[in-house]
Amino acid sequence: MRVSNLWIAIVLFAWSTAGPAQELILTNPLGVDRSQEVIEVPLGRLLQHLHLPLSQAAYLVAEDAVTGQRIPNQLCAAGQNAAPACLLLLVQLPAHGRQRIVFRADAAAARPAVLVFGREAPERKDDFAWENQQVAYRIYGPALQATGEIASGIDVWSKRVPNLVIDNFYKRDADGARTHDPALSYHKDNGQGLDSYYVGPSRGCGGTAVFSGGKLIVSKNYTTLHIVDNGPIRFSFEVSYAPWDANGVAVSETKRIALDAGTHMNKIVSTYTFQGAATLDLAAGIAVHEGAEAKFPVTGSIASVWDTPQDSSAGRIATGMVADPRQHARTIEAAGHVVMVFTRHSGEPFTYFAGSGWSKADMPAFPNWNRYLQLQLDLIKSPVSVRWSER
Repeated sequence: MRVSNLWIAIVLFAWSTAGPAQELILTNPLGVDRSQEVIEVPLGRLLQHLHLPLSQAAYLVAEDAVTGQRIPNQLCAAGQNAAPACLLLLVQLPAHGRQRIVFRADAAAARPAVLVFGREAPERKDDFAWENQQVAYRIYGPALQATGEIASGIDVWSKRVPNLVIDNFYKRDADGARTHDPALSYHKDNGQGLDSYYVGPSRGCGGTAVFSGGKLIVSKNYTTLHIVDNGPIRFSFEVSYAPWDANGVAVSETKRIALDAGTHMNKIVSTYTFQGAATLDLAAGIAVHEGAEAKFPVTGSIASVWDTPQDSSAGRIATGMVADPRQHARTIEAAGHVVMVFTRHSGEPFTYFAGSGWSKADMPAFPNWNRYLQLQLDLIKSPVSVRWSER
């Protein structure tokens, strides 16, 4: 081990002396604080500026140039089994603020705290659940479909603690089933949160469909799923759906879902393939359950729901979607959902963000949620400025 570390140190010294060290300068163009936002830095360009080989990418450590404070980072991939394409940084920037970041390669550095998590849950056939410190979600796979539980929407778990709760929720629920104690069910709030959101055949919180004749024509459960990014600050996966008939057009779908630390919102990139039509209207939807309130605070870019949980004692569940205006979405209410409609050719992706909050956590009222969604749109439209400067 000592020989290996010595060799690494020699290599890093040689590379570090190949040119002047540089720092990354981040600037927030908005007059609002950016709290815990993950940004992407192209890896090839970063290594070029740092005069480091690709073999050292896994050892990169990011620090504030002024305070020396560690900045959580993670390599991210372009796809399953693909080489790293970018470096993720979890940053906080005040309104119109600026931060200078320096990098070093350190094979002995501790791994940043894990702030995201996801896994398949054999405890319940093949649930697939993922979370960060604010929110948790799940979707349903082929083993559940074989039992008759057909649902391709996105489920919501509400929580009020920063803990990662997926393992605890499933363990508690299994213990409740084993001991016949309904109080242990994850449908009951034990102080951490609960599952009180009904998906059923709906799109849940951001599921997709073909939109035709005012109806949502949906797939069955996912057929394949592959984890792409596995923390500590981004969890992402790719999921595909078997072909289905949409008014005589055979369609299939692949989507990537990514959840970063510090946000309520999943970034979802969906791609439909089909034949027999030049374009299709493709929808992302949020279910509007009985008693819920729905709004479109920004036409074409924000759809918001203040929803009713299955357990009336569980407060209210906030759900919503945000899309960059450049996605050219149409926002409507149809088929029991608020819907964003994207007209696309076969193989042409569309991108949107979908997420949730809870009245018993950090979204006490509908206006709080709508302000949060507006902030997400502002962040998308005015990204962090990134440039390099020699020290």
